[in-house]
Formats: sequence, structure tokens, C-alpha cells
Amino acid sequence: MKKVNTITALFLLITAVMMLNIACNQSAKLTKDEATKKLAVLQSKYDIANTQWYDIYEKGLVPGAPEAIKILPEIKKAIEAGDLKKAEELIAKAEPLLDTYTKANLPDYNPVAPLANPNDMGKIRKATIGDLQAMEFLGIPRWNYWFNFVGKSDDGTLYMAYAYINHHGTGKFVAPAVFAYSTNKDAGKTTKVNFTSEPKLTDDKDSRTWLLKEGDNTLTYILKDGKISVKFESPDNVIDLALTTKFSFWYNKGVAPPEFLPGATMAGFEEPGYAEGTFTNKGQKVNVKGFGESENLSCGGTDYRSALLKYGNEWWVTFNTDQAAGLIIFGGKYKDAGLFIDGKYVIPSSIQVVPIEANVSFTMIFQTSVGELKVNFACWGWDPALYEHWATCDGSYKGKPLTNGFAWLEHIPQGGVNSSPPDGSRKAPVKK
Repeated sequence: MKKVNTITALFLLITAVMMLNIACNQSAKLTKDEATKKLAVLQSKYDIANTQWYDIYEKGLVPGAPEAIKILPEIKKAIEAGDLKKAEELIAKAEPLLDTYTKANLPDYNPVAPLANPNDMGKIRKATIGDLQAMEFLGIPRWNYWFNFVGKSDDGTLYMAYAYINHHGTGKFVAPAVFAYSTNKDAGKTTKVNFTSEPKLTDDKDSRTWLLKEGDNTLTYILKDGKISVKFESPDNVIDLALTTKFSFWYNKGVAPPEFLPGATMAGFEEPGYAEGTFTNKGQKVNVKGFGESENLSCGGTDYRSALLKYGNEWWVTFNTDQAAGLIIFGGKYKDAGLFIDGKYVIPSSIQVVPIEANVSFTMIFQTSVGELKVNFACWGWDPALYEHWATCDGSYKGKPLTNGFAWLEHIPQGGVNSSPPDGSRKAPVKK
């Protein structure tokens, strides 16, 4: 008799718990599927806020993010336990934390605004060999030479390479120079080769050539008016790339060096364009076509990267497609850009950054005198130490598709937050 009573009591207890859960869930407005989707949206909002994967000087920071991230695991537990009423209450608590932005704690200053008058071309012009050989611009010493490449081989494999030679405002070579390369077959791996020995520099009226050697490795970096070539040679690899440039973006239209961040002044020019070449590994050669970029940057005063860690909001983006190319630079409140559309240099009047997936994809929307340009970027690899991402891109110009797009991004958030590197298996971004 006692055993029967125990079983009956247990049955009544289970029934009561089930009825309580049913009552709770009947009062919940969300289904389990809806709550799960809401949780995914909240996680995405947190990731975007945490990596500052948006224009923070346009929207502000999200002070509630640290509190919200503590709530998200509790929402997941409630959903898994079937307590949708509790999940709904927690979602209602987390949502306003992640939707509230404030500019109260952003350090303020008043930089020049090159985009304020997009019809004023200033002193923008195509750079010459004299500019490529120059060791200062507008009195600001040269910081570096930098070359980027992103492209695709005939079999669809994506390739990346970069090379840089630093001066850091000293007027002389600062070791090491670096050559790096990667593919999306192993997007988490970037091979880097350092060159610490003093390079050989040769100038003539038409070119500047850097020749660097380290053991069995050789890097040849040739700058000419309209063409930049980089060739890396090692016992196993030969990587030979060439960039064709048709326009030059000058910081602040080449008028005066902008103090884009307090204590950090910049000058110089950037040249994105079409690039092609070959990657040869142990005798196996593939042809690649895509995008390249030649950076000729000068900096004065504070190391600009140290300043960016304080002010954040760096969106240094350069891209090339069949229809349009461009260079965009945000740093703190400073915004500057130059686009090359249908053979014409255009300064946009406004630029909107639309985040898609944190540290992976985003859209930029440009309003220009020749129509709206929309570019979607999908990063497939990165160098976290340098905050550099390499990407593909697509989009539209006046409603027509952009084709054969490749891009590069440097994104330094305030404080140097970094997480969730892009993965080579990522799909292209959702078109907006």
C-alpha cells in the first residue's frame, strides 16, 4: 500500500510540474523556435558591439554589452529547459542593453572634414615616380611602403599576399621588412618571411627598386609610375605579382596634412587597382587575378596606431571591382575617401557602414554625384597582430552588379578588441 502511495505521489508531482510548465509556456508569447532566433540575434548584436564592427562615432558605444553577455547563457538554459516564459523575460532584459548607444564616453575633437565639399578636388592627381621615390609628403616623413594582393586562381582558390618596407619616419630602413601569403584552403594560416638585412635600393628616372635577401629568400619590390611589382623567391615558392594603378587617393585631397587623430598627422597617397600574377609551389604554378594596393603613407607626431587604440573607429578599406575602386579611411571622427567609378575620380558626400557579421562581413553605402554605390565585403582571412583582413566583395552601382571584387580592411577598434577571426569557409555576405 505504501509503495502504491509513493508511485501515486510521484505521478502527481510530475503532473504538477508539467502543468506548471504548460501554464508558463501558455503565457509566453514566443515559441521555442522564435526564442532561439531571438537569442541568435542578441548574440550577433553583442558580437558587433564587442568588436565595434560599426561606425562608433556615428552611433556611439554600447555600455550595456558587458551586462548583456552575462544574460545570454541564462536565456539558452531557459530555452533548453523549456521555460519559455523565463526566456522571454530574460530576452526583454537583454534587448534594451544591446540596443542602447551613447556617445558620452567617446573622446571628442574636431578634425578636418574632406567629405564636406565633395566637389572640391583639392590637389588630387595621379602620383608620379617622383612621388613614389619621395621620403616625405608635405613635410611629413614617410612611414612605409606597403603592397597588398587578394585574388583568385582558375580553380577558384583565393590567394592573399602582402609585403612591406618600413621607415617609421626615420628616413632609413627599419627592420624587419616582411613578405606574407595565405590561401583560403588554410585560411587560418599565414606564412610570414622576415628580412632583417639592409636592403639594396636602386633609383633611376623611371623606377625605385628594393632588393632584399635573407638566407635563401629574396624579395624584389619595384615601383614605377602606374605599375607596382613584387616578387618573392624561396627554395619552394615563387610568388610574382603586379599591380596596375589608374588613380591616386591623397589624404585630405593632398591640400594639407590632416591631424586625423589628436597628435597623429598623416599625409601621402594610396593606389588600389587591378592586379595579377602567379603563385608557384614546388614547381606547380597557378595564375591569379584580382586586386592590389600600393600604400605610400607618411605620419607625424604620435604613432598613429597608438592613437587609434585610444580613439578607435578605424575603417581603412580599399577595394577594386570591374566597375569601381576606392580607398576609404575612418579614424575616430575623421572620414576621408576617394572612389574611381567608370574612369572618373569621385569623392562621396556620405558613407554608411552597415555591419552584417562581426569581424567577418559588412556593407558600405556611398552617396556620390554620379549615383549610389553599394559594396558588400566578406573577409576570409586576417592577421590579428596587424588588424588586417583580406576579403572578396560585390554590390551594385546605380542598381547594376559589381563584378570580380576583392578588398582589404584594417579595422582597429577602441582599446584593440579582437575576437572571432574570419573563416575561409564563410559564405559571401547577404546583399543589402
